[in-house]
Amino acid sequence: MELAPLERLPSTADRAAEAIRAGIFRGDFPPGTPLPEGEIARRLRVSRTTVRDALRTLVAERLLTYEMHKGVAVRSLTASDVRDIYLLRRCFELAALERLDMSPVPVLAPIVTAAEKAVAKHRWIEVGTHNLTFHSELVASMRSPRSDRVFRQLLTELRLGFLAVDDPAGFHGPYVLRNRRILDLIDDGDLQAAREELSRYLDDSERHVLEAVPGD
Repeated sequence: MELAPLERLPSTADRAAEAIRAGIFRGDFPPGTPLPEGEIARRLRVSRTTVRDALRTLVAERLLTYEMHKGVAVRSLTASDVRDIYLLRRCFELAALERLDMSPVPVLAPIVTAAEKAVAKHRWIEVGTHNLTFHSELVASMRSPRSDRVFRQLLTELRLGFLAVDDPAGFHGPYVLRNRRILDLIDDGDLQAAREELSRYLDDSERHVLEAVPGD
C-alpha cells in the first residue's frame, strides 16, 4: 500500500504561539509581563482553549512561566540561562562563518543599515530587533532549517535578557558598529578576521547581558 504524505498545516494554537513568540522577539513583552488568557484570546480573536494550548507550548520553550493562582507571564532570564544561550550562540554563529565561501551575504547589509537608522532615531527596541535579525540571518546562511529553528528560539530567549538592560542606548549602540565591522570583513573576504571579531563580540555581549540579569 502506498500513501502520499500529508502536508502538516499549522494549527490555530501553533499560529497563536508564533504570534506571541514573534512579539517576544520584537521586544513587545518585557520579562514579567502577564499574559492573561482572556486578553490574548480577544487580541488574537481565537478561543481561550486555543490560547491555553499556545501558552503551554511557550512555557515548554522556556519563554513563559506559569504559577498557580498567578497565571502565565513572560519569563526572566537567569545568569545560567545567559551562559547557556551564549555557549550555543558561539557554536552556531562561528560555524556559520566557517561555512561561508568568499561571497558576501546580501541580506545582511540592509539589516545593518536599518539598525543604523534606528540608532539615529533612538529607537532602541527596534535596534535590538535588527541586531537579533542580523545574527539570525548569518546563521541562516548555512541553509539548515533545523539550525534556523533552534537558533531563532535561542535569540527569542535572549531578547528577554536584552530587555533587562537598564541602558539600552549604551548597550545596543556599540554593537551596531560592530555588526557593521563584521559585515565589512565578510564582504572583504577576510573571514578569519570576521571570526575573531565575532568571537570578541559574543564575549562582550555575554558579559553585558550577565550584568543585567539576576544571578543563580
